[in-house]
Amino acid sequence: MVIKLKQILEKEIGLISLTKEEEKDLRNKVQEILKKLSKNKINAFVGGSLAKGTIIKKRTQDVDIFVVFNDEKELERLEEVLIKENLGYTKLHGSRDYFQIKEDNIIFELIPTLKTKGKLKNVTDLSLMHVRYVLSKLSKNKRLSDEIKLAKAFCYSQECYGAESYIRGFSGYSLEVLVIYFKGFINFLKGIQKEVLIDSEKFYKNKNSIKEELNENKLTSPVILIDPTYKNRNILAGLSEKTFKSFLKAANLFLRSPSIKFFEKQKLDIEKIKEQADKKKLVFLEIAFSTDKQEGDIAATKMKKFFDFIIKEFDKRSQKVMFEKFIYESGQESRGYIVLKENRELEIRGPPITLKDGVKGFKLSHKKTYEKKGFIFAKKQVYLEEIFNFLKKYEDEMDVRFEILQD
Repeated sequence: MVIKLKQILEKEIGLISLTKEEEKDLRNKVQEILKKLSKNKINAFVGGSLAKGTIIKKRTQDVDIFVVFNDEKELERLEEVLIKENLGYTKLHGSRDYFQIKEDNIIFELIPTLKTKGKLKNVTDLSLMHVRYVLSKLSKNKRLSDEIKLAKAFCYSQECYGAESYIRGFSGYSLEVLVIYFKGFINFLKGIQKEVLIDSEKFYKNKNSIKEELNENKLTSPVILIDPTYKNRNILAGLSEKTFKSFLKAANLFLRSPSIKFFEKQKLDIEKIKEQADKKKLVFLEIAFSTDKQEGDIAATKMKKFFDFIIKEFDKRSQKVMFEKFIYESGQESRGYIVLKENRELEIRGPPITLKDGVKGFKLSHKKTYEKKGFIFAKKQVYLEEIFNFLKKYEDEMDVRFEILQD
């Protein structure tokens, strides 16, 4: 078992690590951008996983470039230089505006940061400190860089990698901190199931003092991970209970029966799901979503919120959802898939039979009524088309359009 696990992890490291040539090519392309910024007296550094040596192979590589300014008045200079140097970019809005430059299968993200002096104004300004922290730890134990890669690849394939609001999973930095803390990938999979309040730098006296001193909004996540560079931040504040449970399930399955398949993102077999739904006489729905909101996290979150709204409405109307899947890749469109056990008759509970006036009014509103367990009840016919017509009324309010492609 131990030998098999070791072989799997060694094989996976080979699959997800960039070759020397690939990394050199990536760094050369980054340098071209850095030179153009430097020429205009803009101080910029490579950040993220490329700087830390924890980058993994992906279909689209993303590289962070931190652009450092002394004060907020200087921030607008970055866009002026991008225009001057003819660096085709897209401006994106976040807690602070940032820029993307796309080149083939690489996305360079230029992130303006301010030198931190005293109270933190924007979490982005911690980015350089994150790089320094991880590099300082990896310099003492170089083996951990590969262990971090394994954690990222595992979480990516299990669809729990990404702090975006529509994913609500583990950020790359959180995985780096966790693997460093637990001293390895396997230790991380085991340890996080027992220890869900982590303060690696011991900023706080004990766990109770964390709960007392940290903002209540930062204590709602299933795992509390204090940022080793900033004591007032829970790195995993955005991690959802649903995503965490999905991760734990995958982790336990892998630990019980290790396989390289856990590092391979499984492609959704739509035809198979549809075929199985037909066999069981269930309803298969493919829903196309679109929005005019900014592509990326903002657009995806809007569409995912509408998808979740649909699921809740089905539940309210006693339509049992057997399977659900939301898929977003890029742009302003996404897909949702639902397998539904349709219930065409909804039971409605009225007032207690002791409330005569209430019972009388209920009977006037419903043709057929009956008594059960001390209450008056009625049954109502439910049609999916009526539910979809109801949902259509919320498109403008939620800035999302949807269309049922198959049913």
